[in-house]
Parts: sequence; C-alpha cells; structure tokens
Amino acid sequence: MLDSDFSRRLVMAVDAEGYGRGDDLRHDSIQSGLAQVMDRGAREAGLRRETWARQEAGDGEIAVLPEEVPELRVVDDLVRRVRKALYDHNRDRRDDARLRIRVSIGHGVVKRGEMGFVGQVVVTTCRLLDAEAARTALKVNPRADLVLILTDRLYEDVIRQFHTSYRPESFTRVTVPTKERTEIAWMWIPAEDLDQKGTLNMDNLPAVADTLWPLIVGGALERLGAYGTETGLGGARKLLAKIKEFRSEQGRPADPESRDDLLESLEQLMRADPTAEKFAQRFNAQQMTVNQITAPVSGEGINFGIRN
Repeated sequence: MLDSDFSRRLVMAVDAEGYGRGDDLRHDSIQSGLAQVMDRGAREAGLRRETWARQEAGDGEIAVLPEEVPELRVVDDLVRRVRKALYDHNRDRRDDARLRIRVSIGHGVVKRGEMGFVGQVVVTTCRLLDAEAARTALKVNPRADLVLILTDRLYEDVIRQFHTSYRPESFTRVTVPTKERTEIAWMWIPAEDLDQKGTLNMDNLPAVADTLWPLIVGGALERLGAYGTETGLGGARKLLAKIKEFRSEQGRPADPESRDDLLESLEQLMRADPTAEKFAQRFNAQQMTVNQITAPVSGEGINFGIRN
C-alpha cells in the first residue's frame, strides 16, 4: 500500500471512452465491465490488484502499484491481458455497447496526500490519458478497444531497449501540450486493430522513403515535362508538406535528416493521421520515370530531383 512518504512507483491511469454520453444504465455497465476487465487482466498477469493504491473516478481510475511490481509485468503482460479481456467482454456486444479504454502509464516519485495522490508523475500520466491524440486514435480506429500511451522516459527505458515484446517502431511519438510545457509521449494500438480501409500497406513505406528521399535532398530532371513528372511532383509536394507539418507539431526539425529519419516520420504519420495515407498512396502510385541530373527543380520552396 502507498503511505505518506514519497517513493518511486509505477502509475497507471485508465479511462473508459464515451462515459459522459451514456445514461445511468450505460454508466453502470461501463463501471462493472471495467472492474471485471481490470481484475481479470491483473489476475492473469500475476498481479494482485487488491494491493494497488487506487483512486476511482466512475469511468476510470488512477492506480499506484507496489514498489516490487516490475515495469515489464505492467507495460507488457498486464496491458496485453487487459486487451484480451476487453476482446472477450465485447465479443457479443453491439458496437455502441462495447467497452473501449485509454491506458496511460508512467514511473516516478509519488505519495498519498490528504485528498489523493501527489507527484509530478501522477499529473503527467493523467494528462497523457486525456491527450487528444489518444482520443482521436480510438475515434479513427473503430475496431480498437484499447490505446496505450507511455511517458517518454518509460518508453526510452523499457520499449526502446527491447525489454518487452513490443516493437519500438509500433509506437507513435505524440506531443501533448500542457500549461507548463509540452510533454512527449508514445502511443500504441495493436496492429490488427488499426483501420486498414483504404490504407497504404505499411510494408511499402520503405519503398516510398527510397523514392522520396532523393527528391528532398536535391537533384533535377533530365527531361522536364516527361511523362509522370508534373503529377509526381504534385504528389511529392503534398506528401512532404504533410510530413514537415507533422514533424513541426512534434517539436522536431521540419526537414528529415536522413532516409531513415524520413521513414520513421512516415511510419508515425501513417499511424497518427489516416488522412495522410492518401498522399502516400498517390505518391506511391505515381512513381517517377525520369533520371536525375544536376540542376534542381524548385517547387513551392522544396527542391526536387527525380530518380528512376
């Protein structure tokens, strides 16, 4: 249990989607369903939920876990078990009756105060839970029952170092503006839950990066006006503008620094913004057929060269 002394703990916040839009019966269904899902997920992950310090809020809760609970057990095992419990819970329900949740996890110094938990990690974890990016992710991926969002530190220490079964590239870097600063966080939705309708196959993105990167770094057209040139440049301009806007919103330099940096931005952009996929699809379908030469072609402030 959590006492009045500060200690370093895992903090997890959970919130059910659409609670405010429901009536009393819907509220009761969400509360009981969430309790059942969390109880089952914790039990199957080998965790004792009764030992957690919890602050409930009707449509969710904030939980501070015991010091001895490993980060990997929560970030990996618990989240995946909760997702399975959600799937079983929702299997025979109408879409408008499904239980869908956002989960945020952080790690830091916390203690119990007179009216709740005290500690910056609690503030940050709750702000990530309420992030617009997480809400939008559930909205644009209707098959998803769960979206996970981690603090930057937890992602760097646990996910990026390959201590879990997650692939680091399966997370999307998001920025969460607050009154004091902009928080960096990392968001995950199971790949099989992503809305694939009309989307570009993620396996094709390396080829898109291979073709787009030479256009960014410069070059030129051997035959100005050759077949496919104007439409190709139009697709490249729009896709690159979308990438630059996305990177700027993340607080990163607008221009990618390498082909790998470009590919990373493409992968994150496709997951975060489904509307960007049409630009990648258009560009992918309009492969250039002219050779590079030395004089660059300028288009709306972007220098392009074309390669086979």
